[in-house]
Amino acid sequence: MSWTDSPPPWLPPLPPPNRGRALLIIGWLLVGSTVVYIFVMSYIGGTHSLLTLVPLLMGLLCLIFGILRRNGSR
Repeated sequence: MSWTDSPPPWLPPLPPPNRGRALLIIGWLLVGSTVVYIFVMSYIGGTHSLLTLVPLLMGLLCLIFGILRRNGSR
């Protein structure tokens, strides 16, 4: 083991490289699947309820928090 293997103690710890990636993936999956569901139900003549907007809202919130974590604001 060399003296260059570990960072000096005066440096702050480095954040993990993939911060917010899981939230971004979950958000894209929720938003994308909701949009596909809305288009398919509209094409076949089905009805929508306002509960269809719940996964869309959850996906958008996951995307927002994922982007904020990635930028280091949170």
